[in-house]
Amino acid sequence: MKKTNLLILVLMLSTFLAACSGGNQFDSKVEQEKATKVINSVLTSFEDEEKLAEAKTRDEANRIAWKKIKEKNAKAISKDLSEEGQKHLLYILTFNKAEDLPNGETKSNLLFNQSAKIKNISLNETDKKFTFDLQRYEIDHKLITLEKQEDVWKIVKVEDPE
Repeated sequence: MKKTNLLILVLMLSTFLAACSGGNQFDSKVEQEKATKVINSVLTSFEDEEKLAEAKTRDEANRIAWKKIKEKNAKAISKDLSEEGQKHLLYILTFNKAEDLPNGETKSNLLFNQSAKIKNISLNETDKKFTFDLQRYEIDHKLITLEKQEDVWKIVKVEDPE
């Protein structure tokens, strides 16, 4: 009787452990859908050609626009994204519509751009990171890498393709 109870206990414990470990498996299709949803939400977070910033120089306008993009996409952008990565992301999401002023100066207007499209998606299975190749106007493109942080897919790196 004791052996039977022990056997049942062992079977129940092994079934429980198998169920628990099965829940932690990485389903690449499901995770790719989630990561793609994050990228698409960033790409459509403002209206197309919506003015994000206006300043005397493009650098000033970039800082204003980045603050708005970061606030609106706080859940999608990692705190680890480098300053260079921020510049690359800003580049793919905006365009500068400079305006000459009557006094001879120029005003920089940064407008949101929804023309960036996903060209390709690749998975680094070892690191469990997705890299999206985003293309804008069929000539410009950037590689955007997402990794799961705090159970949410976040942009961790934006770079030029090699």
